[in-house]
Amino acid sequence: MSAAIQADLRNQVETMSRGQMTVRFTNKGQPSFFYRLKKFTLDSLGAGFGTGTHPAFIVDGVEKDEILIGAHQAAELDGEMVSQAGRVPRASINHDDAVTLARNTGAGFCVATNAMYAAVALSARAAGRFPRGNNDDGRAYNALDEWGIDDNGNPTEGGGATVIRAGSGPVAWNYPPTPFGIQNLNGNVWEWSPGQRTVGGEIQIIPDNDAVMAATDLSATGPWQAIDAATGALVAPGTAGTVRYATSGTADGTLVCSSGSEFSSMVAHGVSETAQQKLKALGLMQPGAPLEQDGFYISLSGERLPIRGGSWGSGSRAGVFALALSNARSFASAHIGFRPAFVI
Repeated sequence: MSAAIQADLRNQVETMSRGQMTVRFTNKGQPSFFYRLKKFTLDSLGAGFGTGTHPAFIVDGVEKDEILIGAHQAAELDGEMVSQAGRVPRASINHDDAVTLARNTGAGFCVATNAMYAAVALSARAAGRFPRGNNDDGRAYNALDEWGIDDNGNPTEGGGATVIRAGSGPVAWNYPPTPFGIQNLNGNVWEWSPGQRTVGGEIQIIPDNDAVMAATDLSATGPWQAIDAATGALVAPGTAGTVRYATSGTADGTLVCSSGSEFSSMVAHGVSETAQQKLKALGLMQPGAPLEQDGFYISLSGERLPIRGGSWGSGSRAGVFALALSNARSFASAHIGFRPAFVI
């Protein structure tokens, strides 16, 4: 696709969507369609999140006016990651292979990170919008007249399906609820969300949204930081007094929620307000009402990396705040894919 054709397509998409959507092109010239999420501050989300720019918009110490979130879950086409309607999500791929595929697609391309996913979820909550999706075998569990098209091109209105093709669900499933919003945030396939992990239950992050950079080491030995429970400061992993997840008890420095429960049931013990603000901004602690029945799943052994959103069989436990920290980075499943993103 020539540069002139690429520019014309981008202009058409941006004009038609009134600036909500744009197009970026892979190394091989394949188009990918992105929602333009504009920079916002933490205090714009309401009380309890602190102040300043949301960390999803800070990369290598520089604030970005916008970040581009894939309108569709990632598909693989000609060896590249794309965000295109009509495609079947690329699943059965582990965390590191998803990151590699994204980075090999072209400069600026990346897997949508935990910070990005949190920014989208919190933006939707602030707007009073909790999108439905394919969480009941091809349909929305709480709106059975909403369904998509399966990988064989068949409607899923009768249930009994698994994944649906990108863009085949109703506009009501999008955030924002326009034809140019982000689709399948609820269900379809879980999404790897780099830049966060737990090790033995200790919460660790890559600061801000630095996980999007191709130079950032996202391996087990990367520049991970833990969160001090008393101050909210970033400290070396394993430092005494860092915030950890737990499934029971009242120990200081813990966020307690039993695996499989609603994310909204999480309770903090001995975690300062400053630390809670950081955790809420990153979607790692329940933000308070309003919130739906999105699920929380965790294993407290070893390194576990996040997947978000739920899958086609998650029912009421799927949603924009659904979080599972149960899987090793090497794990792959037909239930798990990822989402393209792009940062200039």
